[in-house]
Amino acid sequence: MVCLTGGNVAFAQQNAYEEVLSRFIGEHKYDIEKPGALDGVQAPDFSAETIVGKSVSLASLKGKVIVLNFWFIACKPCKLEVDPLNEIVDKYKNKDIVFLSIAREKQEDLLQYLAANTFDFQTIADPKAFIAGDVFHILGYPTTIVIDRIGKIRYYSLGGKINEDAVRADFKRELIPVIDEHLSKDMK
Repeated sequence: MVCLTGGNVAFAQQNAYEEVLSRFIGEHKYDIEKPGALDGVQAPDFSAETIVGKSVSLASLKGKVIVLNFWFIACKPCKLEVDPLNEIVDKYKNKDIVFLSIAREKQEDLLQYLAANTFDFQTIADPKAFIAGDVFHILGYPTTIVIDRIGKIRYYSLGGKINEDAVRADFKRELIPVIDEHLSKDMK
């Protein structure tokens, strides 16, 4: 189950996010991935259940750093990211960070796939791409977003690499420094 969080605050956050996204249209739509393009933009809130039945919302995770990963089973670049992302989860296992994956799949398909393929993120089934499409307006897969302790986007990466070594190098150069920076900051 997936829904936008109710109330005027969530609606205002969604509108602010969509207002920023409106700058990235037409031939400029992929400028969204340029460093800093979404830096400091309030992430839109949503609530959902993970495939194991745990309720989660971005609002309930305030105070933690959040790493969102949007993917789907048949996506080869998505699969290349899994082991490097699992290594990052292991690196930060005792830190104030939450790893959520949002998969464009039915829950039953995810449960079956993840029984044979380890992905250490908490996973949300999003078969109709509500969170990916209607809330975050994801343009491609995989997409990874880091949200800081106060709910602002600090990292946005669209698309994948051609091999795991390239993924690890990219994460080491870009993703891990953002996580480290925002884990070390207090909520302000």
